[in-house]
Amino acid sequence: MRDLKLNLALLLFIVIASVGIVSLKPINLGLDLRGGISMVIQPDINYSLEQEYEKYAKDIESEVREAGIRILEVTVRKDSIGVELLEEGDYTKLLNLLEKEFPRFTVTKREGGTVLIRLKDAEIEQLRSGVITQTIEVLRKRIDELGVVQPVITRMGADRILIELPGILDVQRAKSIVGRTALLELKLVVESGPKELLQGKLTKDYELLPDTVGGEWFLVEKLPVITGADLKTAYTTTDEFGMPAVGFELTDRGSRLFAQATEQNIGRRLAIVLDKRVLSAPVIRSRISDRGQISGNFTPEEAKELAIVLRSGALPTKVEFLQETVVGPSLGKDAIEQGIKGGIAGFALLVFILLFRYKFAGFTATISILLNALMLWAGLVLLGGTLTLPGIAGIILNMGIAVDSNVLIFERVKEELRLGNSVRKSIELGYRRTLSAVWDTHITLLVAALILFQFGSGPVKGFATTLTIGTIASFVSNVYFAKVLLEILNRLRLFRI
Repeated sequence: MRDLKLNLALLLFIVIASVGIVSLKPINLGLDLRGGISMVIQPDINYSLEQEYEKYAKDIESEVREAGIRILEVTVRKDSIGVELLEEGDYTKLLNLLEKEFPRFTVTKREGGTVLIRLKDAEIEQLRSGVITQTIEVLRKRIDELGVVQPVITRMGADRILIELPGILDVQRAKSIVGRTALLELKLVVESGPKELLQGKLTKDYELLPDTVGGEWFLVEKLPVITGADLKTAYTTTDEFGMPAVGFELTDRGSRLFAQATEQNIGRRLAIVLDKRVLSAPVIRSRISDRGQISGNFTPEEAKELAIVLRSGALPTKVEFLQETVVGPSLGKDAIEQGIKGGIAGFALLVFILLFRYKFAGFTATISILLNALMLWAGLVLLGGTLTLPGIAGIILNMGIAVDSNVLIFERVKEELRLGNSVRKSIELGYRRTLSAVWDTHITLLVAALILFQFGSGPVKGFATTLTIGTIASFVSNVYFAKVLLEILNRLRLFRI
């Protein structure tokens, strides 16, 4: 009797806690139920590869000259680095140097006196994978800042990314957040003016950048003073004219570099470059250390979005939008209502069959299934899961398995009663002798659901989530507490099967 009271207290606690969770917090609805935006993007791997060659070109040139290898110049191409040798006999020395100092690179071919060096295939594949992974991480941070509930951001094929944003319907705003590279660089200005006059002054250490409208051009040093990687945070503020602006604070490393550069270049202009366009180029009046401000005739919304993308970091490369779609709820209000009515009708039919077949024992099975559904719903809410159409399919499958477990147990109890055992003993033996089969069923389902969750994406994850939570809830409600309810019926002398 004491064990029965404890089990009833535990059952009451679970019911109250589940009802409280469901009442206080609504469940997240997926894109197919709530509507939103679906996008497929593709990071530009070739651009990343070119940037990688840019990064290593100076190091290779420096090492080659220190090794006494006579070269004319080192040039960066889209798919390789070109080293122009002055002496044919230095080719072997170059190969040995690359093998020792730059093992990631290999010589692909020679064009006259120029040797073409490129990353090895394994290194290119590693770069591709790293770019995709980093892009997904940055996008996840940006979208979290937007407050989108349970977005889907997942790899699709070799080099594409699927993004689903439930509840967001403004495609242009979503694209401005998702697709903006947000590469922030602060570079010292050499000269500004018309493009035609500045092109003749270009060297390998300088680059030519336009302002935001292309009216003025700036010859700037290629090597930035600091980049967006040196930012600690970014936030919206106003400039000295009361216009929206973006303030930023620097990391310790960034502060040291910025302080040193501004102190040594007082009187020079410093270009604030975002995605290869100069937002502004103020004159350095004094030493600046740990903070600064970006102004550029922003609207409040533009300043907010820029702060978001700067806080979450720059994308490792440019991205191309292959597809963007505004998705309406697949079911629609009328269809959802019809689905609810159909679900109620189906459940009522199930209850009728259980009561007709198993009498009062069927009543305990009905309560167990309702408890299973309540625990599943509360589990989804508690874990922040998202309900999708495939998720609903997982719930329906779970309910079917719950009924199957009860039927298996009830049939075994009936067999024990036919053998002449008492009701109490029949219940005990019925559960004991079917427990291994029920246990195996639930464990198999749980393992399958976890595998689907780990390796699936999008809709598959939704199905796996509800199936995982539902399987655990099913075992607790339809095996453990169903037995408690049958024992109560027996004590009340109401047990009929």
